[in-house]
Amino acid sequence: MGSGPAAPFPVRLDPELRAALDERAANDDTTASDVIREALRRYLEVS
Repeated sequence: MGSGPAAPFPVRLDPELRAALDERAANDDTTASDVIREALRRYLEVS
């Protein structure tokens, strides 16, 4: 994941965004958390 232990970070998603997230995770055979982490890394340009 990163350089240290991951900390939970709750976030509210509208139903459409959550559905899209779940669909992407299923299509990529991964978890919603992994999709969110990758999206944030790309958006924030960090590794």
